[in-house]
Amino acid sequence: MKNSDADRAKLLAVKSAMETGVTGRHPSGAGKRFSKAEALRIYEDLREKMRTDTLREMVENTPKNYFLINSEKLLARLNERLRNETEVAVDTETTGVDVYTDVIVGISLTLPSVSIPPLAETGMHVYIPVMHDEGEQLSREYVLDELRWFLYDEGIGKILHNAIFDIAMFRRHGYDLRGVKWDTMTAMHLLNENEPSFRLKDLAPKYLGVESDTFAELFGKTPFNEIPLDIALAYAAKDTDLTWRLYQFQRKHFASLPTVLEYYETVEVPLLYVIVDLEANGYILDLDFAKEYGEQLRKRADELHVKLLAELSPYHEGDGELNLNSPPQMKVALSKSIGRELPNMDAKKTLKPLAEKYEVIKLLLEYRKITKLSGTYIDALPTKQNPTTKRWHSRFNPMGTVTGRFSSGKDEDAEDSNQFNVQNQPYEARKMFMAPDGKVLVSADFKAQEIRCTAYLSGEPVLIEAFEKGIDPYANMASMYYKRPYHEVNKLPNGEDTPERTAMKVVWLATLYGMSDYSLAEMLGLKKAEATAFKEELFSGMPKLSAWLKANEEHVAKYGFVWADKQQRKRRLPDGKLKRKNIPYGKWNDPKYDEWRKHNAKINRAMRQGTNARVQGSSAIQTKVTMIKAHEECKKREGWALWGTIHDELVFEIPEDFTREDIATIERIMTQSYRWGTVANGTDIAIMKRWGKGVTPDEWFRQKEGGA
Repeated sequence: MKNSDADRAKLLAVKSAMETGVTGRHPSGAGKRFSKAEALRIYEDLREKMRTDTLREMVENTPKNYFLINSEKLLARLNERLRNETEVAVDTETTGVDVYTDVIVGISLTLPSVSIPPLAETGMHVYIPVMHDEGEQLSREYVLDELRWFLYDEGIGKILHNAIFDIAMFRRHGYDLRGVKWDTMTAMHLLNENEPSFRLKDLAPKYLGVESDTFAELFGKTPFNEIPLDIALAYAAKDTDLTWRLYQFQRKHFASLPTVLEYYETVEVPLLYVIVDLEANGYILDLDFAKEYGEQLRKRADELHVKLLAELSPYHEGDGELNLNSPPQMKVALSKSIGRELPNMDAKKTLKPLAEKYEVIKLLLEYRKITKLSGTYIDALPTKQNPTTKRWHSRFNPMGTVTGRFSSGKDEDAEDSNQFNVQNQPYEARKMFMAPDGKVLVSADFKAQEIRCTAYLSGEPVLIEAFEKGIDPYANMASMYYKRPYHEVNKLPNGEDTPERTAMKVVWLATLYGMSDYSLAEMLGLKKAEATAFKEELFSGMPKLSAWLKANEEHVAKYGFVWADKQQRKRRLPDGKLKRKNIPYGKWNDPKYDEWRKHNAKINRAMRQGTNARVQGSSAIQTKVTMIKAHEECKKREGWALWGTIHDELVFEIPEDFTREDIATIERIMTQSYRWGTVANGTDIAIMKRWGKGVTPDEWFRQKEGGA
């Protein structure tokens, strides 16, 4: 069996240690042949020894300006010094990553302007233990009360890394951390969204030249309250020390990006508090509905299992029953079933483009999806209820994608989490989310957000005209392309799309999401040349849009990035600047040029992503600005809360005795908070007791007033 990268690294470490005499055979291996299992046991012993040595060195090399604050006198002196600071780096050490159940065991602060003779270096880095198992320390209640003035003083800018977590942890104990000025984690997303990791311990070596071990590397699964205070000081004070240094590094680089800096300080930083409130509000779930839904999924999975076996078993080459979860077996059987060789079983790249053409692939994708979901709703979901709040909570990451879109799920800085992904709930499952007693959920979407954004950015009259007239842009394009009346190509009597409107959406989405013409051809059921001609003819009727699309590609090729609206954030696509490899004529399929083809494919992908990045990035800005305005309105009103942000939808939780004026306020927030120039925004609003099961405001009030 081939070794994983992790195992290979462990085996090499053991080999090196044995060759240099650092370690030898494991006692359990005496008289036996040396095996991988023994090598991995040696590695665990070796890692523990290395960890012990590292911790000892940390304590021995603790900087002279790292101080443990563990008495009333020292805390009082610290408070005096804090009053002279305008900016302070802050961090919390906790028993875990659950901001509703875990607790603070210590607080780290960096006071950058303190001068401590005879030390030449300016700055004081402190750790205040409050709940370690051993060692002299003050109580958490006493420390937080003494620091209350500092925590609430908005005149002292707080600098953090992963601020959402720390703000929530202080709230866990009844205190607000106000005046957050900078979060080095979110700021780094704006300086380089392509970073493989945004953890402080990974950024410090790269940008500060300071090696820094992660918590897991140093302490394994030992909770921080069990860490001795001398080690805790060396580790925790370093966190704010590094955070402050990273902040200085980032400020220097933001100086050359004034529009990005303004956006960061006026949108991304205020948004941190919005997210903390959003996450804390949580959800009420109907577990009986979830179980019933899970059983329905399981029943459907069984039906699909039978159908797929009946269809694919004749093409199975192995012994025994075909395993639908085995990619090697399925690749062979599925390829023979559809009469074409599949390169792999990748759902997104290979199977989804073929799903409309081949029913068996469509069934397989459904089977994969619901087998995964059925266990979620029957087995996993009940365990996600928070034992403290009795609600379900999701982590919302404001930098969840490289374009700045939100993602939902666990904290990107945490290895484990009890939270779940609210954005990834199937439409049918949404009904298990209930409004609290006496309240309703009000869903408001950004109607046609991305195509409105494109109309604004490109200035294309065909798109702008559609929104000015209040007509559907896809049907408008279909009418123009097919030269047929608008009403004939818009919707069928049953409300479904006409084939013409569907084709427009496919071409549009393929262009917007950077799909190749090969993928477009698969989706349209055409040959590649036909799909290319179809797209070119369509866009030839929209010259401004065509010029804008071309300009985006040219910008990527020349500069390796594109701007979102008003140059508020960049999307870096460095592969676009690579020099293309010239594959000789007739050699396209020659294996000798595989690497060249891959190289050129990277360039093509970057070029196609430029448009998507501009639209997605600009739409993300609109969503975030609107969320801030929505949050401000909710704070003014009793019982109002922002319940969720799901793709292009914001959901409010409000008292059920709301008025038409309240709905008008929500509509105004959605359409007026961030404008696309002269292109009007739109929103569709639905009111519901269960998410996904709503009625229009007019229908709600008719029912309430007893009208027909």
